[in-house]
Amino acid sequence: MVAMRKWGLLLSLVSTTVFAQEGITTGSFPVARRNVVSLSLPLEGVYPQLALEGERVLGEHVSLSLGVFASFEHARSRLDDPPDTGYEGLDGTQFRVGLAPAVRFYLSGTAPQGLWVSPRLEVSYWRESSRPVGNLPSGGFSLLSGESEIWSVGALALVGYSVVLEPGFTVQAGVGLGARRDALTYDKAGLISNGEAPVEKGHQTTWVFTQRVLVNLGWAF
Repeated sequence: MVAMRKWGLLLSLVSTTVFAQEGITTGSFPVARRNVVSLSLPLEGVYPQLALEGERVLGEHVSLSLGVFASFEHARSRLDDPPDTGYEGLDGTQFRVGLAPAVRFYLSGTAPQGLWVSPRLEVSYWRESSRPVGNLPSGGFSLLSGESEIWSVGALALVGYSVVLEPGFTVQAGVGLGARRDALTYDKAGLISNGEAPVEKGHQTTWVFTQRVLVNLGWAF
């Protein structure tokens, strides 16, 4: 009789543990995986950028995310037959950094997986500069140097789907449309035949319609 009671108590404990584990992964709110860290693949753009995104599940169908992205490029342009003055060409450098906060509303499944729609805000800073290499020719007009910077603010509406595979590998894919406002300021110096170096400064504002293809690979925990 005592042995049967012990076996009954053991089976009861095992059953309780199994049901508790099932409740963590299949219950109404997935407490097992509330965080996702993912890396965005550079599928578009003139300058490939590295983007890292973190997602935090707030409820069964809602999550918040914050992305950070950056790009860098250094270009060297050289003349095949440089003049006797020693002028060789130009060196150019550009970099971009930005933030992208977003909210995701899951229409199917349970966050962080399923079909979702997401309003997304993007803010970025872009700087580009060019410098001559060697001596400049004495006559005519040649670009001595130039610098420009762009502040961008944009908004996107995306729709996508997220899959979480065991033990936590995630794949996220989406497409979206939006608009962006770019504020450009530039500062250029040139050389004319009389030896003066005028400086041209200016600014302009443009609105750009944007599209986005998003593919993220990451980990849920």
